[in-house]
Amino acid sequence: MGIRLELGMTQNERDRKICEDYWAYDNKSGFIGHIKSLCKQYKLSSYILFETIAGCYACLDDVLCEYCGTACPVEVPADILHMRSKISWSCTVCENALWREHNINK
Repeated sequence: MGIRLELGMTQNERDRKICEDYWAYDNKSGFIGHIKSLCKQYKLSSYILFETIAGCYACLDDVLCEYCGTACPVEVPADILHMRSKISWSCTVCENALWREHNINK
């Protein structure tokens, strides 16, 4: 159980490795140090690093929407522990559908 990554259409294997290394952050060491280390390792500016990461869709394969089963997207490593600590989670589409249904039935 972990993080599933889906690369953008213009991304390559190097981008995949950068994204994998970014998401391998352990939440125990400093996040800024992790970013500096990746920038040094791949010889990138932080801007290019984050641009590369933004092109990759990341989701948790063990946190699913309780209504439709969609995997939970994550944007930063801190989201991982937060989303896994929740009792349940529902995606934006299902939340909006439930909100509409609730307000129409009033």
